[in-house]
Amino acid sequence: MPMVKRFTQAQWDAASRRLDTLPAKPAHEHRVNVRDAIRSMQTQISSAQKKGYTLEEIVHQLAQEGVEISASTLRYAMRRAAKENRPAQAEATAVHRTITATRAKKGSQERSSDAGNKPAGKTQDGGRAVSQQGSMVIRDAFSFEITPDVENL
Repeated sequence: MPMVKRFTQAQWDAASRRLDTLPAKPAHEHRVNVRDAIRSMQTQISSAQKKGYTLEEIVHQLAQEGVEISASTLRYAMRRAAKENRPAQAEATAVHRTITATRAKKGSQERSSDAGNKPAGKTQDGGRAVSQQGSMVIRDAFSFEITPDVENL
């Protein structure tokens, strides 16, 4: 079982003062993770790919500067950076989907109001009854009814 470490308040205060007195590190010495670096270099990497260079060749060029990563790491980081740069596109797509869904819903409501000859309380979906809120009969993804066992209570 791990032992709980305890420190005095004086130790924490001394550590806090030590951290406060640290000088700022030069910007060129800051460590940058691969994802952030690839995000900032994404346009240059894409440009090199458009010039005909493969990811393996780009990785070789990076290794000559001391940045040793694999092609799969570069590929993964490029995909992540592309996904992170698409929030505006995703938002526009979501708005388009919402508009389309609203239009489809209105169209289905108009069709269902025209079908007045159906029995009350039942709806049809491709010829099969679907679950209704408050009913005890449920249809799952495989389209067979699931009913609660009330006989053997």
